[in-house]
Amino acid sequence: MPRLVAALDADVLVPILSCDFLLTAFDLGLYEPVVSTEAITEVERNLVEDFPHLDLASLRRRVGQMRDALEDQLVDAGPVDDVPEAINPKDRHVIAAAFAGEASIVVTNDKRLRAETKAADVGLLAMSADDFATHLWVLMPDDVDEVISTLVAKRTKRPVTGEELIETMRATFPTTASAWLAGRA
Repeated sequence: MPRLVAALDADVLVPILSCDFLLTAFDLGLYEPVVSTEAITEVERNLVEDFPHLDLASLRRRVGQMRDALEDQLVDAGPVDDVPEAINPKDRHVIAAAFAGEASIVVTNDKRLRAETKAADVGLLAMSADDFATHLWVLMPDDVDEVISTLVAKRTKRPVTGEELIETMRATFPTTASAWLAGRA
C-alpha cells in the first residue's frame, strides 16, 4: 500500500481524544502526519484560551509532548504563495504544509476549509477527523483495533474497556465508533 500522508489542522489536535487517536495511529504506523508549525502554535493558544480552568503548565506540557511526538512531521509552511486564493488566509498554512509534506489528505473539522479545499481543486482530499479515522478503519481494521487497544491500555488512572472508550469516542468519531462496534459484533 502506498504511504498515506495526511496534513492535520489544529482543530483535530485540540480535543484530547482526537489528538490521542491520531497520534497513536501515527505511532503505530497507520499513516504519516504533516503539521504546520503554525498549527501547533494555534493548538497551544486554543488550549490556553478555551480551558482557563486547567493548569497552564499541564496544557503547555501537553503541547510540548505533541511537538516531541511530531518533531519530524512539523513543517514551517513559509510563504503561502502556491496556495490558491480560494483558501481563506487563516488556513493557508495548513494547505501549504500539506503541499510541503506531499500529503494527499487534509484532516480538519473545519467545514469551510474542507469546502474550500474541494472547490480549489488542489489535489487534496479534505476529511473530518471522523471520516479520516473511518478511512483508516476501512483500509486497516486490525490496525485501528490495535489503536483502540493501545488507547485502552494507556488509561491506567481510570481504566476503561474498549467498549467504554468507543462510547466516549462517539462524540468525536461517530462513524468510526459505529464501524468498530459493528466489526466486534
